[in-house]
Amino acid sequence: MTEPLRFHIRADLPQAALAPLWRDLESRTDPTFFLTWAWIGAWLAELDTPPPVLIGEADGAIVLLAIPFPYHRIEAGLIRVHGARLHTTGARDQDVIAIEYNGFLVDRAWIGRAERAAVAYLLGPARLAGRRCDELHIVAAREADREKLMPPGMLLQIPSVKPSWRVDLAALRVSGGDYLGTLHANTRQQIRRAMRLYEHAGPLVAKRAADAATGRAYLDALAELHQRQWTARGEPGGFAFPFFVRFQRRLVETCLEAGGVELLRVTAGGQPIGYLMNLVHRGHVMAFVSGFRFEDDPKLKPGLVCHALAIARHAAEGARCYDFLAGATRYKANLGRPGPEFAYLLIQRPTFMTRAEWAARRVWTALRRTPGDAPD
Repeated sequence: MTEPLRFHIRADLPQAALAPLWRDLESRTDPTFFLTWAWIGAWLAELDTPPPVLIGEADGAIVLLAIPFPYHRIEAGLIRVHGARLHTTGARDQDVIAIEYNGFLVDRAWIGRAERAAVAYLLGPARLAGRRCDELHIVAAREADREKLMPPGMLLQIPSVKPSWRVDLAALRVSGGDYLGTLHANTRQQIRRAMRLYEHAGPLVAKRAADAATGRAYLDALAELHQRQWTARGEPGGFAFPFFVRFQRRLVETCLEAGGVELLRVTAGGQPIGYLMNLVHRGHVMAFVSGFRFEDDPKLKPGLVCHALAIARHAAEGARCYDFLAGATRYKANLGRPGPEFAYLLIQRPTFMTRAEWAARRVWTALRRTPGDAPD
């Protein structure tokens, strides 16, 4: 007979003790890179104060783990609302690392059951920083997972939903492996023309960093191009944030030689045209950070070319998916097919304050809707 699921929170669990527990549970489920210890451990290592750990146990084994980061906010200058953020802190300079596929790490045998119970516990008997939680923020969860995260009787707000795009590499191999042949004619033409133009300078070569030292050099070159691109748009760029920089470097140091992080340099005639930093876990390749050398000639498409070469390489090596992650960016739609939608879920305990907020948000949404819009 299966023992009931029991939860508790540890506020004093050091990383050295959490790491083997997390890795053991990780081996009993199928997470994306974002819920592996590679990501979670690197994130925790950069935080000033270790947050509490949520542990779910059944039949003498740990079947659920998560990091709920406690916080509070003040509404109307009077009312203090306490809550938790799952695997994020709420600070822009830290959350800029941009977790996706967010959720709970759950044993395969408990998927679809433990998540809702965990949310109910966090918004029920749990105490974080000595307080009961009124709300739980889950940023960048798969929208398809919403139902299994929602306990009965709770309120739900969805501040944002983002699309994603991906390439099914397994299907590509079955169809013959011609990636460019699967693209729309205009995109295919742009990539092939750009490749020909680059090859006037010499062969196009995609080289993967084989060790951490090379990875660090590639990351530095990527960062320079990345920042140049973003500051030209009037945006700060990820590498303007010290937390982001330290986190990326830690991933390179801890994951590159084991294959969890890939840094790819693409050159034409020996001159770099772009760099890709991809996260790789169990055949799931995620395009994480990039930097491209843009030139005056608009026919040169370094981003399209670099991703096309990386996709062809991973398809040949047997990976199952090349994932462009969330974001309504044109190049992602041109290079991939629709993947899961990602939602920002705000799950709230029905208090006077949260009910008032929920009602106000629905009124505001209704007022903003144009007459031709469909209702929720």
